Amino acid sequence: MLTPTRIAIGTALAGAFALGAIVVGFSSAQSDENASHAPKEKVTTSFTEQQEEELNALIRAYILENPDVIIDAVNRFAMEQRIAEEQSARQAAIENLPALLDPATSFVAGKNPEKAKVAIIEMYDYHCTYCKRAAAPVKKLLESDEDVKIVFRELPILKEESDYAAEMALASRAQGKFLDLHFALLDTNGTLSKERVESIARAQKLDVEEMKSAIESEHIPDMVSYNHALASALGIDGTPAFIIAAVDGSYADVLVGFNEDALKAKIKEAKKAAG
Repeated sequence: MLTPTRIAIGTALAGAFALGAIVVGFSSAQSDENASHAPKEKVTTSFTEQQEEELNALIRAYILENPDVIIDAVNRFAMEQRIAEEQSARQAAIENLPALLDPATSFVAGKNPEKAKVAIIEMYDYHCTYCKRAAAPVKKLLESDEDVKIVFRELPILKEESDYAAEMALASRAQGKFLDLHFALLDTNGTLSKERVESIARAQKLDVEEMKSAIESEHIPDMVSYNHALASALGIDGTPAFIIAAVDGSYADVLVGFNEDALKAKIKEAKKAAG
């Protein structure tokens, strides 16, 4: 049988589900010597002052005897936050899909990109270890799945040198060598200084001076800044990041980090949505 005391404790704990509320309830029961000198707001309740003191003591004792309730609350709160963030990212991906697919500010490739039903927008940094690990599976997709196209978007965030590598990669588009330079840069370990980037570009038979001119004439730094804005809109703050979308906008999801199985699963979902 539930006593009034147990009902009160249950009600208080239910109301204190969010971690902040639990902490407030816990802190209010501490001794005066540990209390803050900051003025406290009085919370109006139907309890008498004595009942509130007793209830706070009961809550404090319950938490001390059952500390797992705090961990459970934190975990549940974190899970709900993650679900909300994922939903927000998916919605932002759909809303920004035309911009994400725009070939004017990216490089689009695939076995048959004009007819592909699914697009994978990849955001990467040439110094990113996981981007390098993703390179081979991404290349395989380019060569094997005619229903999928890849939209390459530079997102230099790890090193100052990443900016120049990203700009030079975009500048290589005009010479028809983007994929050659892209995968060559990802296949290189260590810091990609300007000299190294230019050396790698020359090894791919690119005209480096022409690329340098293209960076300014094609406003390539603005393209990179645009990618940062898109990433921010989607809540992306790391690389690699993959936006998997049905080209018709019927499906979109965001995968931060490289997980080949998860990527394949989301591609399958996008194909199903696209029909």
